[in-house]
Order: sequence, then C-alpha cells, then structure tokens
Amino acid sequence: MKQDLKQLQKIEAIERLKILQDKFGLIGIVKKEFEKDDILYYSEYLNKQFPAMLYWISNNQDYEKTIKQLEKEHNILVYHAILTRTTFGKLLTLLCVSANQDEWKRDRDELTEGLPCAYVMNLNDDNCSEFGCVQIAGAKGGITRLA
Repeated sequence: MKQDLKQLQKIEAIERLKILQDKFGLIGIVKKEFEKDDILYYSEYLNKQFPAMLYWISNNQDYEKTIKQLEKEHNILVYHAILTRTTFGKLLTLLCVSANQDEWKRDRDELTEGLPCAYVMNLNDDNCSEFGCVQIAGAKGGITRLA
C-alpha cells in the first residue's frame, strides 16, 4: 500500500529534525514529541543570553491556526519554527517539507549547511510574507535565525 503524501512528509520532517538535532544541537524532545504526538515547537530569540527559547506552537493559538492554514494552502508540513523580532516586524520562519519529493534531498543538504528554504511570515505585514532561503544556527538547544 502506497503511503500518502502527509505520511511521507512526516517521515521527511523527522529526518530533518534529526539533522537539526545532530548538526545544530536542537534538544531531542523536539523531535521525539513531533514524531510521537505531532507537537510542533518554535524557537524564540529573546536576547543574547536567551537566543533560542523553545515553546509549543499550541501555546499561541494565532500561530497554530495560521500554520495549519498555510500547511493546507501550500501542501506543506511545518516541522519547526523560529520567532524573531526585527525592525520591520515579527517574523515567524517556518521550516517545512514541501509536496515536491524530488526536492527533498537537496532540501536536506541545504539544511545541513544551515541554509534551508522556509516560509517566512511577517506577522505585522502579511504582504511581506514569502518562501525563501534563510540562514540558521543552533543556540542553547534551540534554533536561531541569522539571516
């Protein structure tokens, strides 16, 4: 029996969380809870002392609702998010698995290099939200966005 796309995306998302864990030091509970219970985490940059605090997306109903809507609209699966405050608004960077399986190997390679493609939501101005490549790094058990 052929697995449906959502199941394959979840398997791929778990592989990417393993990369974040092994290469960038993401704490293991993030992958474990996503794999077992579909719990989605986000890392939030607070300051230099706390560059990547981890929270459940479900702690913020607006984020959770918006992500579910985007997943449905773009046929993606979000496996981790990064919240960053900038001079032009709060950005929620969504690391996600696309529906295009032909791109998955390249996506994993780019993630390993710290340059994943993501959907970046500008929470203050949705017109500035878009897909693109970002630069990430590990930070105290979470993930931070560098560019």
